[in-house]
Amino acid sequence: MILTMATGLLLGGCVRRVVDVTSEPSGAIVWMNDREVGTTPCTVEILHYGTYDVRLEKPGYEPRTTGMKALPPVWDLPGPDLVAELIPTELVSRNAWHLVLDAESMDDEAVLQRAVIARDRLAAEELRTSQEEEPASIESLQRDVREDDGVEGPPGAAIEGGVEEVPAPEPLDPDLGQAPDIPRPGTPEPGPGVDD
Repeated sequence: MILTMATGLLLGGCVRRVVDVTSEPSGAIVWMNDREVGTTPCTVEILHYGTYDVRLEKPGYEPRTTGMKALPPVWDLPGPDLVAELIPTELVSRNAWHLVLDAESMDDEAVLQRAVIARDRLAAEELRTSQEEEPASIESLQRDVREDDGVEGPPGAAIEGGVEEVPAPEPLDPDLGQAPDIPRPGTPEPGPGVDD
């Protein structure tokens, strides 16, 4: 008997904290603190009570972003929670959130705002994936340059294809930029008495 009680006290129970998220209409993607957690209706396990940033998205409906509170039941407040932890069973603390989505507005300003949000989200995702990629190496940079140039083979290899002839530049006018009374280099100076 004493051994059973001691084992129960040592093992104790655990508290499972969950949030049931529903929406009207159902089938909306749920994001909590910028992490996708499921599609409504869904049950999400949480570690701590408090306020969570919740965003719901569904095609044809305006995205809904709000702060939702997960509140502890009385038996999981400081003090009574010590007794609850000693009960050798799993206890479930359940919060229920229900969100209503509005139909998507089709006026010009709303469409432009959705486009800006989608563009910003895509840019943030591209930045995140580029930061997660491994650093570039000499080989990967050389490969990227060869792919961009359409050249196969190692660096310094001959490029296949026809050579485009470049036309020769036209000769410049030798009198270009000379004042009329200044003799050009290489021409004789007029002698005395020629035009006197």
